[in-house]
Parts: sequence; structure tokens; C-alpha cells
Amino acid sequence: MTISSNSALVMHNRFKSMTRRFRFSPRRRQYCVLTTAVILLMVVLGVVGYLLSGMHYCFDVLVEWKISKICNQYYTNEVTGYMCPELCAGDTISDFHCPPATRTPEYPFNPNRFLARKAQQFVVIKHAVPDASYEKLSWIDSHRQEEHYPTEAEYVGIVRRYIELRYNLQLPFDKLNSLLKLKNKNNHILFHASMRNSWNLIQNNEYLLSRLYEEKEIFPLVVGTCGELFLTELLETVEFDERRYHFTNHIDLSKWRYHLKVAVLILDYLDDMSQNRFQMCSVLLAGFGISDSRMKYHDLRYISTEAAIDRRLSDGRWCTMDADCSYYDCRSRCNATSHQCTAGLLNNNLQIVCEKIFRGTATEPGILVTEKSPNRLLRILERCSHPVSRSDVDAARPFGASKTLKKQLYNELTSIYEQLASSLYS
Repeated sequence: MTISSNSALVMHNRFKSMTRRFRFSPRRRQYCVLTTAVILLMVVLGVVGYLLSGMHYCFDVLVEWKISKICNQYYTNEVTGYMCPELCAGDTISDFHCPPATRTPEYPFNPNRFLARKAQQFVVIKHAVPDASYEKLSWIDSHRQEEHYPTEAEYVGIVRRYIELRYNLQLPFDKLNSLLKLKNKNNHILFHASMRNSWNLIQNNEYLLSRLYEEKEIFPLVVGTCGELFLTELLETVEFDERRYHFTNHIDLSKWRYHLKVAVLILDYLDDMSQNRFQMCSVLLAGFGISDSRMKYHDLRYISTEAAIDRRLSDGRWCTMDADCSYYDCRSRCNATSHQCTAGLLNNNLQIVCEKIFRGTATEPGILVTEKSPNRLLRILERCSHPVSRSDVDAARPFGASKTLKKQLYNELTSIYEQLASSLYS
């Protein structure tokens, strides 16, 4: 027998030994089949739960991939923006990652919101992803198969009419020109890219409201754009004593004063919203943040003008109950005769904030319901959450809280705060 045949025999014997080692008994095979079936079932249930709940997950690597994709489009002249050079350089703006998850059943997680570091501070990156509701700016000639864009003057007119129809706002042309900031007008390819990116951003509610009212300082400030990405300031998170959910626990006096201070800032913010006739339709405590001692709300997806919300709620769609006509926290009524939504908005910002943020529920009390809350304050909060009497109901909204009630709440909060301050220094 040769050396090669001996080595072949040795290899054959080793292979047989390995197959014996991995040969499963009927019991082992049954166990493996059962384990595999359980794993597959868990995967299927996870996928089904994902589709039914609309849940979104964010991974840092996907954020990096999305930024890289935008930058590749920038290098090939598909997108433009004043922030593109900084965003794609990799040194000025870096450390891209997912935001903390704040998703609740009534308040979906925003899958197009990320965090990054710009110089020495964090900023928010939002992606104005075009969806089915977005209108295209260009059109294709079916004969020549050429893409056509409007002229600059035509585009300004398109944007002006769009804002007027959506928000019932009439903007002067100088304000529009400041909003658009079109560039590369001598290069058709770059100019059309700039116009296309501008149009997609303008159709995003968060971007448009922040830009239109940036001098009012009621929404997060936009610090730059790149393609369909726009960067905004990151608001300082308001921190509350989570132990307020348990009435037997003692809330620290300094934290109670902080609750009162934030509540007053929120009421001041509602004044700004009322003056500009804005309606908030999904309000969460985590949505509020502070910028330069001013209260703001960071997620504008469910904020619009009162006229736009009225139009949305009274669009005449079919309904069987009042909930069919509501939009998150904005309540309306179903017409019992025609079974159509025709009533418009019935509550207001103050009622929503009192019910969800200040008073809360029995299981999750609001920031003003603690063991230190005086009975007078609790009674005002109850009236504000569910206004019934004529003086408590807003004249324009039958389910809304009145300005008189708001003044009483404001005076009560400032009075309690001043009493605590005087007792600390007496």
C-alpha cells in the first residue's frame, strides 16, 4: 500500500468518526425540530407585530448609511444645500446616532429623526422623506421624454399658493424668497436639484413651520439643510421627578418648584401658540424642551394652523362615532343624522395640556398632581381638563378651556411658587 493510499484511508476514517459524532438520535432530532419551529414562530410573530403596530426601530449604522447616501448624491450633483459641505466633510458634523426612544401607542416614534454633534453641541437631523402626499415639481414630456421644471418665478408662485391653501397664510414675496434660498441659478442641473430639494422640504410640515416662524422663536431653529435633510437645534430636555406617579412617595421641594416653573413656561408657550393661531394635536410631556429659557415643542408633525385643523376634522368623511372624526388629541363630533364629520375642532390647546400634562390620569398623574398639590390647584386642573360651566368653556370651542380659567391657573401657579420661594429665604 502506498503512502497516498494510507493518508486517504486515514482521512476516510476521520470523516466517518466525525459523522458518527454529529449523528443525532431520534430524541435529539425531535428536540432540534421543535427548537427550530419555536424560533421560526417567534420570528413570524415579530414580523406580524411590527407590521400591525407600525413600530419603527432605529440603528446607528442605518443612520450612518443614510448620511452617506445623501453625501454621495451631493458629490454627484443630485442634491444641494448650504450645510452639505459641513455634513459630508466628516469633521464639523459627526457622531450620528439614534435619539432616545419615546414611542407610545398614541404617539408614534419618528423614524426620520436623528442626533449628531456639530462642533461642541448636539443638533437634530430630520429627513423630509417624500411620501404619497408629496407633489412632484417636474413633469416628463411623453413625446421627447424630457424632464421639465418651472421657472424661478413660476416656482415662487407655486410655493405661495401651496402655503395659502394648506395653512390659510398669505406670504409676501420677500418672505418667500428668504424661505426658498435657491442657488446655482446659472447651472441648470444644480438649479433644478436645488429647486427639487426645496420643494420636498417645503412640503414637510416640521421644516416649513420652523422656517416661517423662526423670528417668533416658538419652534426649533433650523440651522441648515442638505438635500432633503434639515438640521435643527436640540432642545434642553425637561426633567421631572418620576416618583410623582406614586402618591405615597415624597417629592423634593426643589423638584416641586421646578414642576411649577415648567408649567408656567408651558402656559406662556400656549400664549404664543394662541397668538399665532396654532393647534397642537398630539401633546406629550417628552415633547417639550427649553432653548434660551424659552419653552418650545420639538416635534411639529401634529401641529398646524387652527384653520387647517378645522378643515381636516370637518372634511365630511363617513363616521359612526365621535372618535372617527378626531385627530389624536384634537376632538370633533360625528353628525348623528348624516354620519359625516362636519363639526370641526371642539377643544383647544389649554384643555389638552391640562388633561394630558398637568392633571394626567389616575395611573400616571401629571406634573402638577403630587402630594404637595393644594386642593385649590387640583380643582382648577379638573375644571381645565373637563370644562363645564359657562365661565370655564372657551367661547369658540365648546370643549375648550377659557382664557379666564387659564388666568386663574396661571395666578395659582405663580402664587404657590412665590410662597415656596419666600419660605425658603425667610
